[in-house]
Amino acid sequence: MILNEKLSEAVAVLAVIPPSAQAPGVVFSPWVELGEADRLLAIVQVGTFGANATVDASIAQAQDAKGANAKPIGAGKAIALAAAMGNDVQATLDVGTADLDVANGYGFVQLGVSVSATATETAAVILGGSSRYEPASSFNAASVVESV
Repeated sequence: MILNEKLSEAVAVLAVIPPSAQAPGVVFSPWVELGEADRLLAIVQVGTFGANATVDASIAQAQDAKGANAKPIGAGKAIALAAAMGNDVQATLDVGTADLDVANGYGFVQLGVSVSATATETAAVILGGSSRYEPASSFNAASVVESV
């Protein structure tokens, strides 16, 4: 642990799904290479659920940044939220390189957030940690415009 390191330098914002009133269907983050970070944390946020809506999220893996041979990461790597849980909730999903099929060239991940029934306010962010190079924040997505 580096005591004079800011947390914003220790983690990178690798990708986002911007806040929206997401219609039923799936919205995907960009594909992210886990080459710069050994671990990532996906944070899914739900504002106001639509009537009887559910929000599911999962991580897929692929062999390149275009999604070649994409497949699910595996069991236990999914989020399921329902309107009955109440509004303004968050859920997290941890993924590490050990969860990927690296032996077959899988090194890219993508978050998918799915809404069913009616439009629901959603947003998500993928944070990268355990960076091979410091500061991790140098791998921030282009959408990160300021870090104080």
